[in-house]
Amino acid sequence: MIGTARLNRGSDCFELDFLEREATPKPAMKLGIRLRLSGLSLSDTISILERLSVERCRSTVHNWVQRAD
Repeated sequence: MIGTARLNRGSDCFELDFLEREATPKPAMKLGIRLRLSGLSLSDTISILERLSVERCRSTVHNWVQRAD
């Protein structure tokens, strides 16, 4: 699975240096990226983030994953 090796490392295994602004807390972004890399769908990832009071659209989460790669 894509990114599985990265999931085995600590939560700092990817950098968020690509951020231009921080509209989303970094821990929530890292969680969203890790969920997607583990194979969770965008819809399910969004649902989990919403439970944490982080409302982001699918394209935003998709962009996080693409840029973190």
